Amino acid sequence: MTDPNSPPRIRDIAPEQATLLHQIHHLAARVARLRQAVSVTTPGSAASTGLLDEIGEVERARELTEIGARANGMPASWVNQARAAGQSGRAWTEELLLPAAPSPTGRRNTKRVVEDTRQLADMAAVTVVRRRRLATDGITTDPEPAAAEQFRRNMAALWTRVSATATSVGMGRHRRGRVFNAASVEIDRRVETYRHYSLDDLNAAWRTYTTPTIAASVRRSLKSLRSAERGTDPPAADPETEQPPTPKALIERAHHTLDAIDANGSDAGIDIDTAINAAIPDTAHDGDPCAEVHSGEPAALEAHQDAGPDP
Repeated sequence: MTDPNSPPRIRDIAPEQATLLHQIHHLAARVARLRQAVSVTTPGSAASTGLLDEIGEVERARELTEIGARANGMPASWVNQARAAGQSGRAWTEELLLPAAPSPTGRRNTKRVVEDTRQLADMAAVTVVRRRRLATDGITTDPEPAAAEQFRRNMAALWTRVSATATSVGMGRHRRGRVFNAASVEIDRRVETYRHYSLDDLNAAWRTYTTPTIAASVRRSLKSLRSAERGTDPPAADPETEQPPTPKALIERAHHTLDAIDANGSDAGIDIDTAINAAIPDTAHDGDPCAEVHSGEPAALEAHQDAGPDP
């Protein structure tokens, strides 16, 4: 049975969704081929003009297909992945890896903290396994330095939101401990999953976390959080309250887990469901201290797969 929290492949999703994604991939790949053909024609020639007209028609067809897919509940991150695969010339296959789908329901209060913490754990796991695979291939510096820097910025932004939201909703010490401790279990499970991926699949999963729109979306939600808190008495700060694990600590945990697996071949794939369910209260808080923010960028918001919509 496919884990609903893990990145699926085309073979794992509904056939009608796979068909739509195949159409998007096909149209994106066709545009890429047409653009290549334009590049070898004389600018302004009849051949060049005809090809540009055809590009416009195919692009419109792709955009309409994407709009229809998203309107029917397709995660924008899946649409983006199919388009990117077509544009890059990757062949369509049922093994194509998709970003993990976000939950269909919005995250509120404690659930937002849980989901952001889970996403940070996933980021730590995928970046550590990817680094190890690159090093095994003799690559000692990241081949995508700008993306790697944005990845670090996104982790820092998400950590800030976890901390701010936990404080804003008055999350108690005990509940914080359960949520943050669950991140270690999540890292163990994700490292075990990612170590079986090919380098291409690792790169694809890692790149879903390198878009600048992740940090931008976090900034918007933090601004909304501050606006919602105006005129209210913020929860008193407790210097002894457990803070979320830092990106550095999460990455160190992922390194430790991967080292342990490499050393003894043990299965570190621990089921996170019990830990996460224990971290979330049976009854969610009514109301959200954070105002709902619509960014107008659904693809950007869903690029960070488990974080959920802006508070």
